[in-house]
Amino acid sequence: MEDKLYWYWFCTMLGMNARKQHEILNLFQHPKELWNLSFSVMETTFSKTICKRWIESKDETKIQKQYDQMKKEEIEFLLSKEAAYPQKLKEIYDYPYGIFQKGQPWQEKDLVIAIVGSRHPDRYGLEIARNFAQDLAQRGIGVVSGMAKGIDAAAHWGALKMEGSTAGILGCGIDQIYPRDNHQLFYEMYDKQSVFSEYPMNVRPDAWRFPERNRLISGWSDGIVIVQAEKRSGSLITADCGLDQNKEIFAVPGPVWNSKHAGCHALIRQGAKLVESVDDILSEFPNFMKSSENISQLSEKCLANPEKKVYANLDLYPRHINEIMTKTGLNFQQTVEALFHLEAKGYIKQISHNTYIKNIHKR
Repeated sequence: MEDKLYWYWFCTMLGMNARKQHEILNLFQHPKELWNLSFSVMETTFSKTICKRWIESKDETKIQKQYDQMKKEEIEFLLSKEAAYPQKLKEIYDYPYGIFQKGQPWQEKDLVIAIVGSRHPDRYGLEIARNFAQDLAQRGIGVVSGMAKGIDAAAHWGALKMEGSTAGILGCGIDQIYPRDNHQLFYEMYDKQSVFSEYPMNVRPDAWRFPERNRLISGWSDGIVIVQAEKRSGSLITADCGLDQNKEIFAVPGPVWNSKHAGCHALIRQGAKLVESVDDILSEFPNFMKSSENISQLSEKCLANPEKKVYANLDLYPRHINEIMTKTGLNFQQTVEALFHLEAKGYIKQISHNTYIKNIHKR
């Protein structure tokens, strides 16, 4: 078999979680060594359950058939040694050696924030999650969440609206649309963004898989924002995973009489940072903020006078061309020409028709 098929077999057909896989590869250099092991050595080294799975799964035809079906469904199997694999994920101790991806390739960002929370939020929670995700996406920051109903979905939709970079991490097989209510979100993510799972096709969304998945959401990110979490919310598991992984934890407060916010308030009492805006989040990442501030250090010699005026009146929040004309005092023709040249040089971005922001990735 080719190299990748050994990894596919090892990651999907032996029924082991990522932690057990790491234990085994501390003994062997490559899954091929495990494949070629004699049964007598297997018997003395591993449990009866693993030995039974090892025997039953060593079917090259079956492995190739499953792999081909996966590719037919436009699903990629990414190994941790490949460039397309999410690099931040490799920093956690129990990262999966292989992960499944459907949709567009993940665009790695310098800063990635996870937004998670209640599956049954009120309007306040939905607006917070959506607005935070939009603001983060506008600033070139990646947004990750779990594709669940409620806060997760609102975060993905917010990033999608701004054509930002967002990844959904599933707690079931990569081919499963769960919950079904989110089918439109899944199709949008497949079309424009990335959906990931450490589980292969046909794996059901069993409840126990979601806490295991949460370590990937936190591992994918530099910080985790909890929005509208109750006392026993699954989002708190993500926060716990984040603490173990040395991530920044943020919590959005709410009315003290509303039990939907009890988990967030508990996190704040335990030391999570109370956040009311994206600026509260970004203040914990001074290196990212410093690189973003390089936008304003543009040499004026590079720009013609109308371009300087337009650039000086843009920031990281969207500005329509009519507002730009009012602020700069330029006429329509001058403004259009300045915007065209600034965009061509990479100093600004048009995020929707006649609406512009500064480009934070211009150095």
